[in-house]
Amino acid sequence: MHTLDWLDDLQTLAARFTGLGINPDLAGLSVIELWALYRFLTRLAGL
Repeated sequence: MHTLDWLDDLQTLAARFTGLGINPDLAGLSVIELWALYRFLTRLAGL
């Protein structure tokens, strides 16, 4: 597994949950914040 695969998955999840309004903020988040968002969205998606 490539180290940054989760970033690709994060973009997919963010697109899936556009109603949360997080897409415009992704570029301004730190890696730690992105990881936390990824974990939140995976749980929200039931993955």
